[in-house]
Amino acid sequence: MTKEEVLAKLKFDVELRGFSKHTQAKYYTKVKIFQNHFDKPATELGVEDVRQFLHYLTTVKKVAPETVNTYNSGLRFLYGVTLNVILNHRQIPRHRKLRKLVCYQARGCHARSSFPVILWVNLTRSFFSICHDKYDKKRATLARFSCCVQSYFHPIT
Repeated sequence: MTKEEVLAKLKFDVELRGFSKHTQAKYYTKVKIFQNHFDKPATELGVEDVRQFLHYLTTVKKVAPETVNTYNSGLRFLYGVTLNVILNHRQIPRHRKLRKLVCYQARGCHARSSFPVILWVNLTRSFFSICHDKYDKKRATLARFSCCVQSYFHPIT
């Protein structure tokens, strides 16, 4: 099977599944880049080649984790559905995404940070001042703290 035949079969399978035009274009492009990287059709490439390609994207090209996962999804679909090859998904893991939490340093500050959310000292003190004993504080920390923070930054109307 040639590279063009693989891409045509992929296009047919993606359309048959009813994926969005955006997803269809992404999968088609990612598989085409994968085949061109090795200059071979995907039928001649295996799981180890997929692993090497994803590693190349991560280390050499330094693409974002979301982009690596798009390649990963397209290649998993290609091999699992289009070429009917049984893949061990543990061999081709998805890339971990760095979670970015919103840091509220001052009212209206929406700076992105990869550190946990840090609350104002005054908010924390005022919250624990309404707790009467250590059991209240434990329950409040586990059950009500997130509600208090959410209502503080997004007032309930």
